[in-house]
Amino acid sequence: MRVNRAFLKSLAPMFIQYFFAGLFCAFVNWSVFYFLDSKFEVYYLLAALFSFFISATVNFILCKIIFKSKEGRKKRTEFVMVVLVGAIGLAIDLGTTAFCVEILGFHKMLSKIAGTGVAFVFNYTSKQFYIFSHR
Repeated sequence: MRVNRAFLKSLAPMFIQYFFAGLFCAFVNWSVFYFLDSKFEVYYLLAALFSFFISATVNFILCKIIFKSKEGRKKRTEFVMVVLVGAIGLAIDLGTTAFCVEILGFHKMLSKIAGTGVAFVFNYTSKQFYIFSHR
């Protein structure tokens, strides 16, 4: 199977934008979690859940800037799809992190970076090819 280079070049700017949006959303997620956990002493799993939804909302808004809506799809449907993809990405992140720590014996931070990287690829691919249209 041959890959169209022009198609790949057209994806590069969106990928770069999504990469920086993803970094920003990761910062939002970690910051909200830290604030709720450390300052308000919210139970850490509840803080993680709340920070995930805040981050997913920010990610949805940024994705609306980066990607184009598919024709005829409602914003509510897109939002639900983004949150579902994010939840699967969260599971991939946690699973990869746990696998790297428990099975492979990697350092926790290195494992978290690996988990975030695998989840990022899944999230980007899902949003680029299944949720939104190409610009």
